[in-house]
Amino acid sequence: AGEDEDCPFDEIYAAEKKKKGHSTANASGKGCNNYVLIIQDKEAYPNDPDVQLDVNFSTSQHQSSDGWKFVPDVFLSGSVHGNERVGPTSLVEMSELLLESAACESLPRMKFQPIDHSNNTDDTITNANKNDASDGLHSFTQEQWEQELSTAQTCRQSLTTNKGIPSPLRQWLARLVSTRRTIIIPTANALGYSRNKREEGSIDPNRDFPFDIQQYHESECMQTIAGRSINELWRSHLFQIGLTFHGGMEVIGYEWGAPTYLNMDAPDALAQNQIASAYSRYSNGFPGHVPYDFGTMNDKVYYVRGGMEDWAFAGSWDPERVVQCAPTTYGGYPPEKTVYNNSTLRAFNMLVETSDKKEP
Repeated sequence: AGEDEDCPFDEIYAAEKKKKGHSTANASGKGCNNYVLIIQDKEAYPNDPDVQLDVNFSTSQHQSSDGWKFVPDVFLSGSVHGNERVGPTSLVEMSELLLESAACESLPRMKFQPIDHSNNTDDTITNANKNDASDGLHSFTQEQWEQELSTAQTCRQSLTTNKGIPSPLRQWLARLVSTRRTIIIPTANALGYSRNKREEGSIDPNRDFPFDIQQYHESECMQTIAGRSINELWRSHLFQIGLTFHGGMEVIGYEWGAPTYLNMDAPDALAQNQIASAYSRYSNGFPGHVPYDFGTMNDKVYYVRGGMEDWAFAGSWDPERVVQCAPTTYGGYPPEKTVYNNSTLRAFNMLVETSDKKEP
């Protein structure tokens, strides 16, 4: 989306990749790319493909005897409204903290621990070494192992001292990394973010989803690259829970947020309320502010037609509210992309109005 002068970072990024000999085939010719960050522990789950990138992956693989090996998917988005820039910053900082905690918790890497042969007369150690060698692993020297131990101690102290992350919290953050795949689209509305404008061009992406829009307005959904990018992610992953970070208020909102369901509770209202309450208690509030308020988007924010949150929550089980989109922007979008099965869109996808200020 956009023109030559939009998102200059993309051109710089493509030029740097080309300079390093990397392919730039996926870089856009003009305008703004959408970047997706995937946090996944490939060491723990080496056979779990990233569905978004694996075109040969089929849902039948999830139903095989190895189904237990697959981790759940979590969705996080920011800047659906381009001028609400606090979301992308929050997500990038969160990602860094998750990865730093996981990397720190992984140390020392016990598989590289030096082996003491002095007290072993059998073939156990020899066989172990042969197995390690066949896997391409080699034990550290004692000096390397001591450096590994020192690095582990230093990073733990740094997290505690500089970021207020003690050992139990570090271990919890590391577990979040190793037990799920987190899909993050920090600047869903990349063009709006670049221009510091709410809309993508002239269209509000959070009115662009095919849920509870007015009849015969099929051309007025999936018009934006932001909407289509999010749609492609939800079509290629099975999200159970999600958060979308906005700005301008301090509230956690859940379904419903659609005019058809004004003054009505969602079927999962109690569960959503309990989860939102936990989010509020855990995050508390900014210094001098009360903890995050929480409630339905209809009550705490406002209702919209074509909202992303309700679409992701009910698009699979409330088909009467869903339409096949037929937009004309960007050369159109296949209508079959907005036909969903009974499992794609049934997630707790909550709105986080991150702060009163839209800028970080």
